[in-house]
Amino acid sequence: MNTIREAQAAVEAARRRLNEAVGEARDQGQTWAEIGKVLGMTRQAAFKRFGKPIDPVSGAEIARRSVAAVIDVTEQVMQLMSQGDYRRVHGLMEPRTREELPASLLSETWQKVLSEVGTLQACRNTRAELPDGTLIEVDEEILGGVVIGQTILECEAGEIVGRVAVNDRLSVVGVLLVPTDHGPLPF
Repeated sequence: MNTIREAQAAVEAARRRLNEAVGEARDQGQTWAEIGKVLGMTRQAAFKRFGKPIDPVSGAEIARRSVAAVIDVTEQVMQLMSQGDYRRVHGLMEPRTREELPASLLSETWQKVLSEVGTLQACRNTRAELPDGTLIEVDEEILGGVVIGQTILECEAGEIVGRVAVNDRLSVVGVLLVPTDHGPLPF
């Protein structure tokens, strides 16, 4: 158990040091594009993870949101879909998304999943990523904008990938169900 505690402490120290290094780089005039390149991500992804914009009206730092909450919403959407509770799924969606994904379409899509891989047994390996594919650790916080939750849906006869796009208010703006061997995705 001590080894686990030490490893966790090392991860937390490394994250603090990375945040400090990014802050130092910004103080020295490095752009988000340059920082993103070093980190293997886009400038937008670097900004969302490390940026500290200030609200011009209040002078306060703009609030960040929990990645864990995105993961929770993702799994909740998949569980509700598997229960046929499309009314509650709609309650998690932005109004425009509700119009584009009516209950009839959600039901039809879930029936296709059932006919391919059977009933949902569990969600596994649920994670969050930015639209450019940059993975975000579950204990991180990020700035606003869309974040994608992705989970593997373990079903009775196979697996499928479930993706949920969530905005800065944790409202669903997209749902996608694809085979595990999918090609490029729209989000």
